[in-house]
Amino acid sequence: MESSQKIPLRHPVRQMFRTLTEKGLEQSKLSDAEIFQYLSNLLVEFIYVENLYKVRDESGQRLEYVIDMLAKAENSMAFDKREIYQHVGDFTLFVLGLFPESLSRGKRCVSHSYYADHGRRSYRIRWELENHSSTVAVFRKLSEQFESCVLTLNWVRNYIRDPFYQYMFRQFEII
Repeated sequence: MESSQKIPLRHPVRQMFRTLTEKGLEQSKLSDAEIFQYLSNLLVEFIYVENLYKVRDESGQRLEYVIDMLAKAENSMAFDKREIYQHVGDFTLFVLGLFPESLSRGKRCVSHSYYADHGRRSYRIRWELENHSSTVAVFRKLSEQFESCVLTLNWVRNYIRDPFYQYMFRQFEII
C-alpha cells in the first residue's frame, strides 16, 4: 500500500499547500503544529489519484468505497490494518474537505455524517493500534478534531477556487 507517486520536498506545490493549510487553520480556529504538518502533507500526497485509491483488493483492483476499505482493514494483519485505517481517515477527511459534493453523485450516495463518523473512528483506531503511543498522537488529535480539520480543508478549497489565488498560482507557476 505504498504511495506510488511523490512530490519533491522543494516543489512549489508543497509551499502552496502549507500556506493554504495555515490560512485554513486560522479560519478554523485550530492551532496545532502536528495537524498543520499532517494536513499539508496529505494535500500533497493526494495530488496523485493513485495515492487516493492505494488500498487494493486481493486481485489488485483499487477499493473506492469506504465500506470496502473498512472490510479489508478488518481482515488484515496488524501492520496493514494500521495503514488501512489511517488511509480511511485520510480519504474521508480529504473528500469531505475538498470534494463534499462527490458524496451525492454516482452509484452510491453517502451522507457526510457517515464519512465523518468513519473518518473519526478510523483515526482513533489507528492511534489505539499503536497502544496510544505519543509518536502517533496526531491520529488522536485528528479523531478528536475531525470536524475542524474538515473545515480547514473546506477553507483550502475556497482559497484554491478564488480567482486571485488562481492568478497567483499561474504567475508563480505553482500549478
